[in-house]
Amino acid sequence: MKAKCGLAAVLLVAVIGLASCDWFWWSDGMTLGFAPLSGAVHTTVTVVGQGFGATPGDTQITFDGVEATIVTWSDTNIVVRIPVLATPTGTRTATVRLLQGGTVAGTGTFTVVRGVLFETTRDGNSEIYVMNPDGTQQTNLTNDAGGDYNPTWSPDGTKIVFVSERDGNSEIYTMDADGSDPTNLTLHADEDYNPVWSPNGDRIAFMTDREAAGPPILDTTPKIILEYNVEIFSMNTDGTGQTNLTDDSAWDGYPTWSPDGTKIAFQTDRDDNELMILAIVPDDLGTEIYSMNADGTDATRLSWSPEDDMYPSWSPDGTKIVFQSDRDGDWEIYSMNPDGSGQTRLTNHPDPDVMPTWSPDGDWITFHSYRDGNPEIYKMTAGGLSKTRLTTSTEWDWGPSWSPDGTQIVFESSRDGDPEIYRMNADGSSQMRLTSDPDLDFRPFWGTYGWWPPA
Repeated sequence: MKAKCGLAAVLLVAVIGLASCDWFWWSDGMTLGFAPLSGAVHTTVTVVGQGFGATPGDTQITFDGVEATIVTWSDTNIVVRIPVLATPTGTRTATVRLLQGGTVAGTGTFTVVRGVLFETTRDGNSEIYVMNPDGTQQTNLTNDAGGDYNPTWSPDGTKIVFVSERDGNSEIYTMDADGSDPTNLTLHADEDYNPVWSPNGDRIAFMTDREAAGPPILDTTPKIILEYNVEIFSMNTDGTGQTNLTDDSAWDGYPTWSPDGTKIAFQTDRDDNELMILAIVPDDLGTEIYSMNADGTDATRLSWSPEDDMYPSWSPDGTKIVFQSDRDGDWEIYSMNPDGSGQTRLTNHPDPDVMPTWSPDGDWITFHSYRDGNPEIYKMTAGGLSKTRLTTSTEWDWGPSWSPDGTQIVFESSRDGDPEIYRMNADGSSQMRLTSDPDLDFRPFWGTYGWWPPA
């Protein structure tokens, strides 16, 4: 294979000592190095070698065939931004090729990892950032005068769905993993929020106020509100096919997909009276858990407590739904079969245990507990055994989001005076602060939800 002068392997230059501009080398070219050895989409990596030349010329660098943007260039180091690649399991081994004139001049192997998404107010309003799992290269993905929040990865890691107020009200947007191509999917004058991907990534369920008859009453003394309608819709990932799934005069919210994508569990107050004057906290409604088919048919009541049953979360294997309930006088975590049978109390403590979420393999349930005087993160087995306190600060620890491989957890903590993002091993060890900014860094998302309910 013939190559231009300046792209020679160091070994060949040293041994053969060729000084002309045209010569031959072996077919694979040079072996490329990388610093760091792994990184998330849209962060940068330095391609290390020698003899790259003074200018890029017609050189291309590709990751599994996807061209990377060149940021800086020198004879020995090329800084590129990692392109959008699918990471359905959270990590991907990519073949990197350096091509000149379409000819491969060097190759190497690089690990693309799923980055940690989070919200921050460091730019004056809520924006969405991504960072490597070690906290390096915190990169702004949105930059808009309206707030951008609630980011979650698509199942394959190529897209991010989020809520934006850039149009004057809450709308559902998607963007590519590198922040490009932000697209308003809902385009409605009323509030659309809390988007949730279907397991195969072809649909998005969300909550909306668009069917509400009017705004809540908030100007009475003492303050009360008038119950109003919230519905669950779903749509295609390009915003088409928006469909009202619940279509009920009650409050329906917090959808969670079954792993096979055929059903959605949710909470509702449709079994209360049609019209209620309520305390200012709208969740104190006597809510119940329902499930329905993914097209909204066959809505079935699963819980029958006279108290509140809330925040359902479907297990990764589809065999259980966990939720929180105050049916026994205080907030506890329960589980049940998908048909509502086998309802089992998993926690038993006089202080609140709330907001259960699953580990990726379904072996563990993380939850928030107030039993230590402040919110801490705990985990237990799917059957409620081996309850383990993972965080031990005197301040709030909140919103655990598991890594895609289930070995680590990121979370939000105010232990250092303001909300920051931290990471720990799945057993609570090796807790590490990832962000350090005087403004708010909060609501991380890596591989699983951990921050129900959204603010």
